[in-house]
Amino acid sequence: MSRNEHFIGNAIKFSPEGETIIVKLMQKDDQALISVTDHGIGIPDELKQHVFEVPDKTRRPGTAAEQSFGLGLAISKQIVTLHGGRIWFEDTTGGGTTFYIGLPLNERD
Repeated sequence: MSRNEHFIGNAIKFSPEGETIIVKLMQKDDQALISVTDHGIGIPDELKQHVFEVPDKTRRPGTAAEQSFGLGLAISKQIVTLHGGRIWFEDTTGGGTTFYIGLPLNERD
């Protein structure tokens, strides 16, 4: 599973069945910006600082009891960082989360 598929997979895993997942790709200045928004269970405040850690302390089963290994977001952050980008998330109003990946469009020296 590629890293973008991982974000979409997480959005599906942590959302109620039939919920809409919004995926966007846009150019913002000199970056490609990818966002994945869900209206799922969200991330509790006490777990937010650990989302990108290895091992991930935020492991929780999905809404249909899917298993979580807790490595995907940590690995994703390493890959994005190695490409000169950044990764972050924000809570969405009314529940859920939006994850963002910003990658430079210009080659690094």
